[in-house]
Amino acid sequence: MSFSGPNSPVVVWAACFLWLMSLTAIGWSLLLFFCFGDLLLLTGTDLINAFLLLSAIVMLPTNVSMLCSIANGRRIDHRAKVVCCPLWLSIFWIILINTIAAIVCFLIILSCRELIIQQLYRSMKNYRSIPKYKRFCDNIQWSLKCCGLNSYKDWFNQDWYDKIRDYEWDPLESTSKAIKKRFVSDSVPLSCCKSGSCVSNYLSELGTYSINTSGCGPLLYRIVMLSLNAYFVLFLLTAVLEIIILKLIMKDNCPGVRRANILGVRHLKPYKANSIVSSETCQFNVESDDHMELSEHETAINK
Repeated sequence: MSFSGPNSPVVVWAACFLWLMSLTAIGWSLLLFFCFGDLLLLTGTDLINAFLLLSAIVMLPTNVSMLCSIANGRRIDHRAKVVCCPLWLSIFWIILINTIAAIVCFLIILSCRELIIQQLYRSMKNYRSIPKYKRFCDNIQWSLKCCGLNSYKDWFNQDWYDKIRDYEWDPLESTSKAIKKRFVSDSVPLSCCKSGSCVSNYLSELGTYSINTSGCGPLLYRIVMLSLNAYFVLFLLTAVLEIIILKLIMKDNCPGVRRANILGVRHLKPYKANSIVSSETCQFNVESDDHMELSEHETAINK
């Protein structure tokens, strides 16, 4: 008996792989939602993570049902109940969910750069007024060892700072009635520091040796693109494997194919035996006819 029993080896290995993947996907998705919810929301990957969790929740009982049939040595029946619907319908929903998720993921990949720039700029602009944007910027700058969108100087143009260096007169902005003042800041948030404490104010005079000077935009874009591509491949792989499983189990449970296989095995030898008997019978009859014709010819000569 083969390892897979009455089921195709492709179905067995695919069911095992998808079962392990569903367990991993559920744990990974819940971890991201609870620990990095704001990060997912502001980078546009929250919807993709939701699709991954939904697909894994539907896929887990479906593959457990198939593995139970395999473990008990039974052929997987596409009409077997999984929770509240047939097995083939559960597999169909998995294929549909992963196909839609792959399409959405592809669309987000196309607009990923613009989305990252927009969210980082919005977070820097609302750094002082909205806590979730402040947490987002600080977490990104601490974890990626970066500062600002393209460089640390991007913070100089944002109204985030705690201290104002001074006022500078700008002759170009003066009018005949009044002279306008322009705020100038050369400080960055503490999350730009290389260590726990550093010089983050008056950077023009004191230097930038203690802060990270590279921008967060390119680094965050590469990380998000890498995760989106991994999600895209995962969704496509899941959909393809489920299509193969559905096709094979529907083929194995087809009544016409099973009946043809049973008849071919059980009636193969009797058919050959009957063929041999029929051939011998024909041959015997031919010899009898020749003998009768010869006897009639000899009788005619004797007369």
